[in-house]
Amino acid sequence: MILLRYLNRELVNMTMAIILILLLIVISNMFVRYLSIVSGGNIEADAVFKMISVMLPKYIAYLLPIAFFFAILIVYGKMFANNELTVTFACGTSWFRLLKFIMIPALSLFAIELILTLLVLPKMDQNYFLVQKTTTKSSLLSFIQPGKITPFSDGKQVVYTKSTDPDGTLHDIFIYQQKPNNGSTIITAPTGYAETRPDGNQYLVLKNGYFYDAKPGVAEVQKGHFTEATQFIPTKVSVGYNNSIESVPTSELINSNEPRYQAELQWRLSFPLAILVSSLIALAMCKMRPRQSRYSKIIPALIVFILYFNLLSLSKSWLNDGNIPSWLGLWWVHIVFAGIMLLILKQYNGRIFEEKTKEVNT
Repeated sequence: MILLRYLNRELVNMTMAIILILLLIVISNMFVRYLSIVSGGNIEADAVFKMISVMLPKYIAYLLPIAFFFAILIVYGKMFANNELTVTFACGTSWFRLLKFIMIPALSLFAIELILTLLVLPKMDQNYFLVQKTTTKSSLLSFIQPGKITPFSDGKQVVYTKSTDPDGTLHDIFIYQQKPNNGSTIITAPTGYAETRPDGNQYLVLKNGYFYDAKPGVAEVQKGHFTEATQFIPTKVSVGYNNSIESVPTSELINSNEPRYQAELQWRLSFPLAILVSSLIALAMCKMRPRQSRYSKIIPALIVFILYFNLLSLSKSWLNDGNIPSWLGLWWVHIVFAGIMLLILKQYNGRIFEEKTKEVNT
């Protein structure tokens, strides 16, 4: 139990450290990319953090198998280099017992990955689509030209602004709106900005302005002040529908026999399974000779890991194109790599007990 707690603690700590480092790298790259889009005037500045937060679960799901794979290689490589595992094997521990130890955190990550890929990521993909659509620079700003009166609703509403800033801020805004009872409202504000809601409707958000409400037959005009007001503009942005297969609910994929739906379903299931298979790959590849560097097996193990994921991607393309049946799909890649690694571990396990038998006979 002491060995189990020690190994699991080291693996969990190393996995968390690796995934945090990888997330920092990914988020930094995303931040730079989105800032370049913002500087080009294609999306609003406050959309950057929305997009990153929506995409974060997706990158966590993709990075979990990689982080756990490297955690096993680094932790067990260090233990081999320090002769800790050599002593452990001498005390009667087998490779399959080490595999059982690894499977405890691996199954926990498997459950987390299963929830992420089957339930969370399809919703996140749809949310990302909505955020991307609704935070793109509004077409409302293309209608409202500085220094010109812009009519809406067949002239029943007009908007005027003296100037606009590069970030989309409007200055010296004037709005005239005719009411159904032939009354009218005039709204003025020193500043404001355009806003697009998730349903595609567009609004002008006005700051520190005044409104003047006139009714037919009434000489007195009602006047009021507001700190912030939202004025609907009858110009709708078409949000449309996200046609990406990544946003299709998992239940719909399960009930479909289309090759591309089956390919997507098996691809989503491949990430949880990859945690288990990559654990086998890392354990089978981490064995080292005495005085060998603790990082010497990372490159060979990484080559096998890349080959494993490339074959998964290739099999997904084959299944999507209908070149292989769904019962074969991506499953054969998991089975082949898991089988080979289990055979390697069985060979390691046999060698340990063969060496012990020779020592006893001697």
